Amino acid sequence: MVKKTVIVMAMMIALVSPIFAQGGQEAAEADTVSVMFQGGEPEQAAVKAALERFQEESGITVEALYTPHGGYNQKLSGYINSGDMPDIIQLDAPYLSNYVWSGVVEPIADYISPSVIADMTESNKTQCTYPIDNELYAVSHQDSTIVLYANKAYLERVGARIPESPDDAWSIDEFEQVLSDLASLPEVMWPLDIMNAYGTRTEWGTFGFSPMFQSAGTGLIDRNNWKSEGVMNSKENITFAERLQGWAQNDWFVPASAGDNQFFNSDRAAAMAWCGHWLWPAAEQALGDDLVVLPLPDFGNGTVSPNGSWVWAITSKGKNKEGAAQLLEFILSDMDFYNDLKALNVFPGTKTFLSISDVYKDADKMAVAMEQAAKTAVSRPQHPAYPTITKSFAQAFDDIINGGVNPAKVLSNAAEEIDEDIKDNDGYPPFGE
Repeated sequence: MVKKTVIVMAMMIALVSPIFAQGGQEAAEADTVSVMFQGGEPEQAAVKAALERFQEESGITVEALYTPHGGYNQKLSGYINSGDMPDIIQLDAPYLSNYVWSGVVEPIADYISPSVIADMTESNKTQCTYPIDNELYAVSHQDSTIVLYANKAYLERVGARIPESPDDAWSIDEFEQVLSDLASLPEVMWPLDIMNAYGTRTEWGTFGFSPMFQSAGTGLIDRNNWKSEGVMNSKENITFAERLQGWAQNDWFVPASAGDNQFFNSDRAAAMAWCGHWLWPAAEQALGDDLVVLPLPDFGNGTVSPNGSWVWAITSKGKNKEGAAQLLEFILSDMDFYNDLKALNVFPGTKTFLSISDVYKDADKMAVAMEQAAKTAVSRPQHPAYPTITKSFAQAFDDIINGGVNPAKVLSNAAEEIDEDIKDNDGYPPFGE
C-alpha cells in the first residue's frame, strides 16, 4: 500500500505577524490571502514589508503566517493533516516533488502571468518544476549555489592556477595538488573549510556535496528508473569516496569543533572554503582584495554545482488562488523587496533581481556563481522519496569524512534505504513506470 510521505522536523509554534489580519484559516475569504513563510530575521522582515505593501496597494488583506525555520515543516505538516491550508506556502525546492505527489500543491502556470515566469532564470525554473509532467508548481525570487572561496595570497604563494570560469575549473588532480601544497604553508592549519560546523548530516550534506558525486561518479539515484542500487554505490562513487576520505584523513578539512569562520577570521587558518553564496559579505569584508571566488572543481565528468532554494507554491486546498497569484506576482516584481534582498546578498532567481545585484554581475566578485547557475547547476533528485534520499546520503557522507567508515559499505547502505522506501511506496507511481 502506498504511504504518502510528508516531511516532518522538530515542532515549533507558528507566529502570526501583528501587522496583518489574524484569527485563523477559517476566516479566510475572497478578500484575504494567507501566506506561510520562514527565514531568519532579515529575510522575514523583507517578506513582511513586501506583504504590507501588497496589502496597501491591492486592498487584499494578508494573513502572514511566519514560522521559525526549525519548526516550519512540522507546522506545515499540521496544516496538511488538518486539511485547512494557507493559500500560499513556502517550500524548500528539493522537497517540491514530495508535495506535488502528495497533492498538497498544484500547477501554478495557469495563475501566474507568463511574463513573470519568463523573468525567472532557467535554474530557478528547474527547481520549481515537477519532472513527471514538466509543469511549474512553484515560483521564486531566489536560487542558490556553492562556490569555492579562496585566499588569493595563499594560492599565489603555492603557485596555484586561478580558474576564472567553470570552463577552466581545476581537475581533481589539480585540486588535490592545491590542497596538498596549501597544507604545507606554515600559516595554514587546514587547506579547506567544508563547513562541517553546519552539520553534514543535515541538508547541507546533500546540497553541498552531492554535486561532488555527480561530477566524479554517478550521483545518488538513476533519474530514469529511480533506483539507487548500483548508482549511489557504483564503482565510480566508491573510488571517489575513498579519495575524499583520504583528504579528510590528511586533516585537510576544518573540523566541526573549529566553527564556521576559519577561512575569514583573523587567524586565516583555512586557505579555502567550500560554501554557499551567503558567505560572500563576511568573507569580502574580512579578506578584501585577497578574496577570490572560484568555480567548483571538475572531478571527472564536468563541473557540477547545486541549485535550489525556498520557493512559493499555491496550495490545492487554498481558498483564494487568484488572490494568491496576485500576491506572488507582486512579490516577484517588487523592486523594494529586491533592494531589501540585495542588501542580504540573496542569490538572484529572476533577471529583474539580477539587474540590480551588482555583486553577481562583477567578474571580480560573484559573477562566477551566476555562470555556474547557467552552465552547471543540477537539482537534487526531484522525487517524492527525497526526504529519504537526502537523509541517507547525508549520513553516508558524514560517515565517510568524519567517521572513517568504509565508503563502499555506507554508500551501499544508503542505496538500500532509498530503494526500500521507494519499494514501500509501490515505486511512487508514476515515477519509474
